[in-house]
Amino acid sequence: MPETIPARPLPRRPANGLLAWEATIGYLRSHYRMDAALTMQVVSSQPGQVLWHASAVWGQNGEQVRDRLSMGVALRDLWREIDRKHVIFETREALIRRPMNYADDEWIDGDTHVILNQLFDLVQVMADGDWNLTITYEPVELASQRFQIRLVTTAEMPAFTGQGATLQEACRELYRATAQHYMVRSAKKTK
Repeated sequence: MPETIPARPLPRRPANGLLAWEATIGYLRSHYRMDAALTMQVVSSQPGQVLWHASAVWGQNGEQVRDRLSMGVALRDLWREIDRKHVIFETREALIRRPMNYADDEWIDGDTHVILNQLFDLVQVMADGDWNLTITYEPVELASQRFQIRLVTTAEMPAFTGQGATLQEACRELYRATAQHYMVRSAKKTK
């Protein structure tokens, strides 16, 4: 009688590239027992255009890419850089987490895409086109603090922050704070 070899089914691939990055950063933190973070920076370059920078840091290791035209390109290129220089995943099951082979429209979910674009539109109007936005993901225990987002402009405005368990939640919090400031500032100008 032939011997049966037990095989577990592979886990599902994350639904989008950002979730794959979250899984990758979480793997680095839990498997290697070191601090790990993913950071994206969005910088206004020309009216209506932004450039994306992305970096990942884990322990004493780190890689970065700069001046990409979209989040997807920045995250894809960052993974290529890491994959070329480092061995991260040690098992076939863990390899499913890799943030690779996602199409340009598969890096974030639709609702997050909408709020991020609304935030960019608001910031372009408020900051006269000169601003930068920093998004950091860390797999910390307190879920509401996993995503941190900070907006800095050269306009006469304070820096604004948001946080949440997801990028969408952090963007919504930042959008509310920024929009409230904009409405108050606009009301003062019309008086």
